[in-house]
Amino acid sequence: MPTPSDPAPCDLDEQLYECLECGERLCSASSPPACPVCDGVLQNLSRPRPE
Repeated sequence: MPTPSDPAPCDLDEQLYECLECGERLCSASSPPACPVCDGVLQNLSRPRPE
């Protein structure tokens, strides 16, 4: 399965989210409740992961 391409770099006030279900990536200034494509869980990739 091909890896989805990243969207264009996010604006300064936006963060990058990736869907854990389908791999869709999107930029958003607000925290989206669910993936707009498959309604799956979104993970914020802009925040560093806890160690």
